[in-house]
Amino acid sequence: MEDKKFMTLEDLTALSQEKYMEILKQNQIKSLLRAIGLFPDQTITNDVLILSQNPDAICVKRMKEWNFYKRVVKKAEKAIKVVSHHIENFNQDFVDEKGNEYSQEMPKLICDVGFVFDISQTEGKDFEYLNSNKETIASHFETVKKALESTAKEFTFEYRNQDSNSEVDWENKVVYVKDGLSVNELIEDVAAILLTTRHEEGLENIGEFERNAVIYAVSSKLGLDLPEYDFSVESLNDEGLNKLKGNLQKVRSVTKQMLSNVENSIERAIRNLDKKMQEQEEKLEQTTEQETPKKSKAKTKSKDIEREVQ
Repeated sequence: MEDKKFMTLEDLTALSQEKYMEILKQNQIKSLLRAIGLFPDQTITNDVLILSQNPDAICVKRMKEWNFYKRVVKKAEKAIKVVSHHIENFNQDFVDEKGNEYSQEMPKLICDVGFVFDISQTEGKDFEYLNSNKETIASHFETVKKALESTAKEFTFEYRNQDSNSEVDWENKVVYVKDGLSVNELIEDVAAILLTTRHEEGLENIGEFERNAVIYAVSSKLGLDLPEYDFSVESLNDEGLNKLKGNLQKVRSVTKQMLSNVENSIERAIRNLDKKMQEQEEKLEQTTEQETPKKSKAKTKSKDIEREVQ
């Protein structure tokens, strides 16, 4: 990446487009889908910028956000430059019907150069929310399953003994799922439903590209085995690759929706489990404190009896 001390918003936007085309032409689309999964709160533009500046990044936040989690940026670490969107309030002057002038605070969307850091660039308190892996998913299977089901709003899930892995009744909005199905298959069903209920963007007639892309992105974030999908886009010219960004935006939106539900549910489950364990420890401590005076009393009484016998 070109190292400019003062990179403008225009510089970043142009760089993102250049790197985007480079990634696709070099058939590195799986790396981009992984970034979409790892950074669901970012835009496609920022996914490309993060991937270009730090290919090994797994969790990025602004310095203030890391400070909130009791982590600080290490010395000499360079920030990852991204396009930042935030709301700022401005005073705007108005004139009413009677000609009276007044000022009112109005929100405005601001676009500027932003700076984020990967967790590997920080140190401090353990970041307990970096918890997506196969072991976590397995230990919170029911939680994950319910989170995925609730993401497909208006659809109900029924589990039964059947030959096919799943069948979707679009008219009645029911998903019939084979008993014993894993999280991976459930991700496939929910991805298909969410994509179908969104408006079309990007290229048309690209088969199961979007569904497979969502599955790959979500699986990347959750630490699940990655499917061997072929995302080759060699047949597309520059115009087609630019249009494909619309499809990827749709993929990013669905990925974010699914991951937000799953990760928030896991975090709540972990917090509730920690709370229960803490309550049990406190109860045990209280019981121990209550029993200690009784034991001391019993010891004293025992010694008094021994003296009387002597």
